Amino acid sequence: MLNFFNTTSAELAHNELPKKLSNIDIVLPYIDKKKMLDTVAILSKRAEESGQIICVHDNANWGFIRIANTVFKKSLAPFFVYLAQDAFPGRYWLKIALNTLQKNQKGLLAFNDGKWFGQLASFGMVQRQWVLSIYNGNLFHPSYQSHYADTELTLIAEHQNQLIYQPNAVLIEIDPHKDTKATNPHDKTHFQERCKQGFDLQVTNPELLKKFR
Repeated sequence: MLNFFNTTSAELAHNELPKKLSNIDIVLPYIDKKKMLDTVAILSKRAEESGQIICVHDNANWGFIRIANTVFKKSLAPFFVYLAQDAFPGRYWLKIALNTLQKNQKGLLAFNDGKWFGQLASFGMVQRQWVLSIYNGNLFHPSYQSHYADTELTLIAEHQNQLIYQPNAVLIEIDPHKDTKATNPHDKTHFQERCKQGFDLQVTNPELLKKFR
């Protein structure tokens, strides 16, 4: 079962997370409360692992990346999951993910999202000690708003041989209009610019740098 904590982006700026230490913290930014509650219910029912899910209503228009980074920095959990309000889990999704990261000693696990086949951790679990060395205490590079930060993190993990895919750890993105939506144009351009310099020289493999351009 997952402990449930609900807040807003405006409140998050000034408040701390619950004091109870969790082995796994999960951030879930949302804009639709009903969808969030439905998602939390099935996430908890199918987790088969204890943890804490921090749901953040974006009433201050922060965007996904700022919320995820803020929760990550306030969290102490050694393992951290990022997902969205439209995630739908397979059975034992969290237990399988945790066991996979611990057994293989990797930094980033890509869930089976039904789209990227492990090539991109659109929903992911990170090992805190690994990711702390990447962005000065942030989960994602803070210059992004809503898109492509997960892509950059995935490429860095792959370059460092820290990426692992577990197809049995399922978090499907349920969005019927996903393939017709435009991505954030600022983030797309920014990703392409950062890609040219290897994300602050953290990726030097030219084949990886071509992967999502």
